[in-house]
Amino acid sequence: MRSIRVPAVAPTCARLLLVLAGFVPGIPGTMQAQVAAAASGAGQTATPDSLRPIRPGDGVFDSRHLQTDTVRYALTVFREGSQLPVGQLTNEMQRDSSESGVWLRRVQRIQRGSAQVIDSSVTEAHTLAPRLHRSLQPMRRITLDFSGRRVRGSVGPVDAPPVPFDTVLPMPAFDSGNWDLLVRALPLAKGYAARLAVFDVDGGLRAYQIQVTGSTVVQDEEAHVVIFTFARGRESVVWIGKQSGQILRIETLLNATTMLQQERIRETH
Repeated sequence: MRSIRVPAVAPTCARLLLVLAGFVPGIPGTMQAQVAAAASGAGQTATPDSLRPIRPGDGVFDSRHLQTDTVRYALTVFREGSQLPVGQLTNEMQRDSSESGVWLRRVQRIQRGSAQVIDSSVTEAHTLAPRLHRSLQPMRRITLDFSGRRVRGSVGPVDAPPVPFDTVLPMPAFDSGNWDLLVRALPLAKGYAARLAVFDVDGGLRAYQIQVTGSTVVQDEEAHVVIFTFARGRESVVWIGKQSGQILRIETLLNATTMLQQERIRETH
């Protein structure tokens, strides 16, 4: 696998997929917005720059869809008319209660051949306030501990001592690696738009934006079509099942001819 540099603006999950897939993202166009508009009949989307960022404790979330389950996704790159399977993502969620509250404990495993990324986190279920995040990647290891506006952690290669950091943010923020949990728990409906204050280990405090452009059927389920913007000009289209509350598909344009797709694998019984 050739060495690659993945831009810091990519959301955590997409960045990890790209690490294992071995692709370098280019400058994306607007395919995602066009796909979403075509699917929903919503027309042109608007970026909700005027919205105040949602923070932990704002009380807008409904986490009932975020229950104990295991969901697997196929990862495929579409490039110049061909498609290449590049691995599989397994998302394991455990929802449990203790005297201190209700918690979401998540482990994501991304596998491509013998290469693997293991990402784990603990999140407060009702506010989606982050508590900790651990990531073991082929080339580096990350630890994050959240306490209100304070974030402590370390980043470093797997074969050398990590570099510690301790920072206080201007406002409490979500864990950027759990952006998909945030979107699934928002009150999604056509026209809904929101900005989310997140902390990214590579970019610091950031604002992710979502807008629901309409709905369509994916895998025999009516789904919200969501434009997820993680940096100016960089977007993914996310399809979220209205009944299951699960992410059914994510498509991210890497450059003018290459798209990364994450598609739920339907379990057969």
